[in-house]
Amino acid sequence: MKRISRRDFLRGSAAGMAGVALGGVFGGALSAAASEAVDTSEYVELKMYLIGDRTADFDAVYDKINEILLEKLNCKISVDFLSWSEHDTKYSLLFASGEAFDLIFTASSWCHYEQTVALGGFYELTEEFIQTYAPDIWEVVPEMAWEQAKISGSIYMVPNYQNEFGQDVLAVRSDIMEQVGIDSITNWDELYAFYAVCAQNGIYASQGGPSYQYFQDQGMTTTGGAPNNGELVLYNTQDPSDLNFYYILDWDGFSDYCHQAKELADMGAWSQDVLSSSDERQTGLLTGRTAAMVWNMGSCRTYAKQANSENPDWNVTLVDPVSNWPKQVNSYINNGVAINVSSEHKERAMMVLNEFYTNPDVFDLAMLGIEGVHWEAVGDDQYIILDESGYGVNNNCNWGWTNDTIKRTEYIEDRTELDDTYDAMLEAWNNNVKEDHPYDGFNLDTSNISTQFAAVEAALSTYYDPLVNGLVDDVDASLEAFRSAMESAGMQDILDELQSQAEEYLASL
Repeated sequence: MKRISRRDFLRGSAAGMAGVALGGVFGGALSAAASEAVDTSEYVELKMYLIGDRTADFDAVYDKINEILLEKLNCKISVDFLSWSEHDTKYSLLFASGEAFDLIFTASSWCHYEQTVALGGFYELTEEFIQTYAPDIWEVVPEMAWEQAKISGSIYMVPNYQNEFGQDVLAVRSDIMEQVGIDSITNWDELYAFYAVCAQNGIYASQGGPSYQYFQDQGMTTTGGAPNNGELVLYNTQDPSDLNFYYILDWDGFSDYCHQAKELADMGAWSQDVLSSSDERQTGLLTGRTAAMVWNMGSCRTYAKQANSENPDWNVTLVDPVSNWPKQVNSYINNGVAINVSSEHKERAMMVLNEFYTNPDVFDLAMLGIEGVHWEAVGDDQYIILDESGYGVNNNCNWGWTNDTIKRTEYIEDRTELDDTYDAMLEAWNNNVKEDHPYDGFNLDTSNISTQFAAVEAALSTYYDPLVNGLVDDVDASLEAFRSAMESAGMQDILDELQSQAEEYLASL
């Protein structure tokens, strides 16, 4: 797909967007058939669910967005949030309860896409529907993204459009690294040493066990659509010739990790109340309760900057605990938005999503906040931060409609060491992207195993979370109890279905 510049978008040129809809800022026009189909004469109020927590200025920002939506589409949208700590348990309940809403953030594996499709919760998006009510989105989203979003040949989400690395880093306090005598954290052994020495000095290293970092250090990644956000079945993403799936209870690496996690937990590397805590990922770092936080590079930089502005002596920096591996770029369906199958305003919901995705004014508001309050434009495609305390850049679950063709980048006038570290890390990653693995685009369709899948998910938290956080008395006994529970719930049926679908998927490539 040809990349469209923000300047082309703003000018509404033929090179930028052909046949743009809804009389928007681009000056395009709907086809005759689409014009007849689009009717906004009736005022409607929509509701959307996002993931995370409502920030202080969120409502003020969305009041501005609603001014645009009211003028262009004769509607407004309200937003409710499912917090990071509750979305795993409450997401499916929204559909089971029949709650009235229209749009919802979703993602492959980690945010309920495949599971909700299997339950019949999302509205199918046909090509005609997308082109009629969101023609601008149709022009932007690459064909590969639509293919990734298909389950049994049908599309149920609008994928985001960006190159996003599927790799977590640590935002870590340099003052504590110096205090405990740690010079670098570039691999699992060094990460373990950091956690251990923090504990020995009476410091919590993080808010829980670093299971993902261990998996990634072994070259492994999660399988799209598999239980527990893909974590129960891994594959070796660093070796495209390895077409095996690794059920974690049959993989020696998981047992090894669980034993090391218990060692760290017993030392005091994280709080013993982690399983009952509702803290967000950044809470420990920002409050000084932990020496580090784990998240993607952008979020870690955001909270590292906040921590440094409030506590300059901490000198929070970024480290890559799996720097020895080439980097994985996430699929486009790692973030997206779906329409509730029960929505009474599906067409208007799709039109609203078209605005969020491709209208620069709405996009900037959702990503950056209010211009002149939270940020200020620098040229056509950059911004500077004025005040991030009330809203937060790219931090309000706007990721479902991320559109790299119009996304601004930050202009940094007074650069800090943290900015230099971030840029150097990003450059290194861009120069070291891993080779594609066939399973990088594979997602399990759970329609045929929905009963077993639900049973496995229901039993997971009793065993998995305590194990990966080292909070069990006997690791081996807990692993066996976990295995028995998974067998009773029907895990073998899931593995058989996974293998069957994977073979069909490989044959289709």
